[in-house]
Amino acid sequence: MQRYILNNETKKFSENDIHHIKNVMRMKENDLVVVCYENQCYQAKLIFNDNKIDYEIIKELPKKDTLDITLIQGSLKGSKIETTIKYATIFGARTIIITEFERSIAKLKNSDYKLNRYNQIAKEAAELSKRNNITNIEFANNLSKIDYGKYDLVILADEEEKELTLSNLDLSKIKSQKLAIIIGPEGGITNNERKLLEKQNVEKITLGEYIYPAEIASLKLLANLSHISFDN
Repeated sequence: MQRYILNNETKKFSENDIHHIKNVMRMKENDLVVVCYENQCYQAKLIFNDNKIDYEIIKELPKKDTLDITLIQGSLKGSKIETTIKYATIFGARTIIITEFERSIAKLKNSDYKLNRYNQIAKEAAELSKRNNITNIEFANNLSKIDYGKYDLVILADEEEKELTLSNLDLSKIKSQKLAIIIGPEGGITNNERKLLEKQNVEKITLGEYIYPAEIASLKLLANLSHISFDN
């Protein structure tokens, strides 16, 4: 069943949603869809009224709470960051903070234009993967501008770490379900950045013997964390 994630304030279909319903899916009056807002989804039937499309809720759909994962991602060149946003959303990141590292090649420019595009990518990915909400996209000038204290646990994927893996990390620290993972840019992280993160009690782990491209490195962690859930 086609899913549409709506604005939490208006709870209405966007113009893009309406175009998709009418011209792509070619839906008709009373066709069933899933609509989501405020982290809850409902089965609903479509109501056509001239050029407007509304819906009538039939029933609330069950859900379970999962980890609230933030991906702190080093800025990446070209379409690489769009790849990260799409697949990190599919694999369950609730927030993505894009930030510059010392070795970042891509700089945070034209952020307003980029944010609109990134939000649309996240919306499409969230609906495709049947998430309840759209991943929130944010920008930070550098690592020092991020508030690490609001997370129960922060994990850094560090190629210099050789022993500690996600599987033997103590996840009992995750009391309020809030977790952050940090992935550097193409050039990796510097010793200055390691020292900054060590002061924030960040846990450094290895992703294994292989090095993953920066745009997909987060997926290994997200995939392994997605099974952890908190039933209501």
